[in-house]
Amino acid sequence: MAKKTLFRLEFEPEYRVLGVFCREKDYRFGWLLNNNLGFNFASTPDFAFIPSKSNEVYYYSVYSYRKEELRQTFFLVNNHSHIGMPIFKKPPGLDFLLLVKADDSRFNFTGLLKNLRSIPQVTAAYMLDDVLGSTKDTFLYDFEVYVAQEMKL
Repeated sequence: MAKKTLFRLEFEPEYRVLGVFCREKDYRFGWLLNNNLGFNFASTPDFAFIPSKSNEVYYYSVYSYRKEELRQTFFLVNNHSHIGMPIFKKPPGLDFLLLVKADDSRFNFTGLLKNLRSIPQVTAAYMLDDVLGSTKDTFLYDFEVYVAQEMKL
């Protein structure tokens, strides 16, 4: 009798997700991050995403910054499309996603959150890794494809 071998493939995202509550426009918030935290965010092509239970493609603005010497990549993604459709409906009022691709053992996420919260226009900022639910995996998978195609990173 032949043996069956079962393979299970699981997607494990490389990004940590921080949620930021800030009522500023996306370009203005990118500028605030650049000036207050020493980032150098620049506009990149919009991210096309189909939110769950929808058949329409929505476009979300994205800003990126890469620290080559430290192997760290940051993406600032507006949680609302150009017509207002959110990627994530919970937590309510979420304005931006800050995706961080960095070595967890060498990156100070607590310090980054503290610095984000020190910006006067930021109402709140916290880690969203466990809060976003099942849509998170779909979003991060699609975002990885976006990065591979659009950004050529």
